[in-house]
Amino acid sequence: MDYASRFFDDKHKLSIGATRQTTEITIAATTENFEPTPLTLDDLGVSNSDNSYFIDYRYKFSERWSLFAGAYSFSGSGENVWSRDFNFDGTEFTANTRVRADLEIDTYMVDLLYTVHRSDNVQVLLGAGFHALDFGIGLRGRLEINGESAEVATAGTTLLAPVPNVRGSASWALNDRIYVSLVGGWLSANVDEYEGDFVYAHLRGFYRIGEKFGVSLGYQSTDIDIKRVRATDTVDLNAQLDGPTVTLTYSF
Repeated sequence: MDYASRFFDDKHKLSIGATRQTTEITIAATTENFEPTPLTLDDLGVSNSDNSYFIDYRYKFSERWSLFAGAYSFSGSGENVWSRDFNFDGTEFTANTRVRADLEIDTYMVDLLYTVHRSDNVQVLLGAGFHALDFGIGLRGRLEINGESAEVATAGTTLLAPVPNVRGSASWALNDRIYVSLVGGWLSANVDEYEGDFVYAHLRGFYRIGEKFGVSLGYQSTDIDIKRVRATDTVDLNAQLDGPTVTLTYSF
């Protein structure tokens, strides 16, 4: 029985979803003549879990070709304090270093997809396109000694530029209500002073409610490796974002 046409032949499909991501992020920065000091989210006082949201839209404009657009976000902020007591010339001092961290990784992509395989219950698509990374790290430091404080350092980096990506998906319709889908892709981060990439995979099980609406539960995993290299300094970001997802779809 041709279950695939029920799920995959809609001209428009809009999806809005949320994910509870568990994150493992390490940031390391160094300047000339200094060794890098890696920092984790715990070091920076940033929570290692985050409620994020995403939205995507697929437009099927011919039997084989589709246009896909999506936006995905991760952000987190926090503050931590390191304390040290010391004695100078017989006087006791307490020094606190207070660091505020703000992290943001937003991705906006547009892909052109081609249906390379289609049967009564299976569909496979491959494609490529461009995406923009809105990637920012901000660190602000403040030194406090016996209640007196002063800002001692600020640092940050940001990237927003169109770069290429590739994307693929495979979907299998189990019956006239349920299908499963696996989406994966690679996103380049090689532009200007930056180098690196994103690799992601998203497995979902969909249940169609009536003719237009559907809901899915899934699991998403993203691996990020970005480095900014300049003549005098280097910033490394390594991140693993994993977690369950829930998605509401509207097809028409």
